[in-house]
Amino acid sequence: MLLEDRITDWIEAYDRNGYLNGSLLIAANNEIIVNRGFGLANWEHHVPNTLTTKFRIGSLTKAFTAVAILQLHEKQKLKLLDSIDKYLPAFPNGERITLYHCLTNTSGLPNYTSFPDFWSHTMRLPSSLHQLISSLKEHPLHFEPGSRFDYSNSGYAILTAIIEAVSGMSYADYIQENICHPLGMNHTGCDDGQKIIPNLASGYSFWEEPIHSAYADMSFPLGAYGLYSTTEDLFIWDKALRSPQLLPRELLEQLFTPYLGSYACGWLVSTITGKKCTHHFGDISGYCSDFLRFVDDQATVIFLSNMNVTPVSHLSREIANIIFQENVSLPLPARPIDFSEQAALTGSYFIEKEPRTILDISVKSNALYLTTPKMYGVLYKFKLVPIHHDSLRTILVTEMINEQLVFSYSKAGELAGLVYTDCYGKEHQLHKTDQLPRHEKDR
Repeated sequence: MLLEDRITDWIEAYDRNGYLNGSLLIAANNEIIVNRGFGLANWEHHVPNTLTTKFRIGSLTKAFTAVAILQLHEKQKLKLLDSIDKYLPAFPNGERITLYHCLTNTSGLPNYTSFPDFWSHTMRLPSSLHQLISSLKEHPLHFEPGSRFDYSNSGYAILTAIIEAVSGMSYADYIQENICHPLGMNHTGCDDGQKIIPNLASGYSFWEEPIHSAYADMSFPLGAYGLYSTTEDLFIWDKALRSPQLLPRELLEQLFTPYLGSYACGWLVSTITGKKCTHHFGDISGYCSDFLRFVDDQATVIFLSNMNVTPVSHLSREIANIIFQENVSLPLPARPIDFSEQAALTGSYFIEKEPRTILDISVKSNALYLTTPKMYGVLYKFKLVPIHHDSLRTILVTEMINEQLVFSYSKAGELAGLVYTDCYGKEHQLHKTDQLPRHEKDR
């Protein structure tokens, strides 16, 4: 079967269940195979996602910031091994932290998005870059700079301030004039949360149905996670990074060379599907994105979504499996059957190997729902669609994401087992919480 046909079969299987939300670009041998939108850019007005829809791209922004720093290094406006106190005088321990430490997430700076009050409070409040950096001065380093990797948006906030200081331009203007305009990326820019951006998708979360995501003020993400783009523009970006259009070869090599572990400068470099891959994930308040670049094999997968439960990182890797002729599993069709035994399935269940992870099955308006934790431990609630029932088993699948519950029964009709397959394709044995070991109940 041709690659295009295998990808079409995969897309149709996921799309018929409504499991694809956002815009997806797939390229092989430098040719675009797929570039199309799925689901809705705006649920209130029923506006569809298209191949030109813009999305906030979260931490995919870091790659742009890294290129900006390397460009300024090439122009001798700064040096990668400069300590940050050269540009931010009196910053605590600034003489020990270099720009390169910030680029490679080895600075030791605590990640401000991990501060206890960030998700509940701080991210909703406007703040200047100067105020954000001032707040970092109150926190001690987590470790000696350069000694280990620890992902930190704080380092990229500092890099943003340094770009502005040495270039004499705002971060937004620098990215436009030195990256976007030269490449013809006319649908990419910095989202300040105030300026109206035509064709920008709205970001959503999910609880029984699509809901508004938690508000994120866009005054301070900037070079850490503040850009928006389209799949088409990011494919231009992908191709530009394979040539010396923006940086000479030696600096491109440094951009993609990991320092500690697999993190380079704004990119991860690791093995996916047995192939070397340069990649990054992004998420910000209702948006999530994944970008896979198999440069040696001339393959690219870009998935931008405005539904934060969409497992873009898993789906993009499934597409990579198809490209490289690995086996993939397809979701079962969500064709509902008549089912009247909802009450028998309700209750709280724990994962056998993760007894602290609790899933809840409940009934509302004669329909079953699954409440389950996802990224960062946040709970989401999905409607369950019964697609098979007999004396041996009941099979249900979720709406919005590809998850599955299989209840198995004994000859006496009692529950004999429950297997939960999550949206990452991982199977879990579930048990009723009344079967939890005593030491787990007491925690």
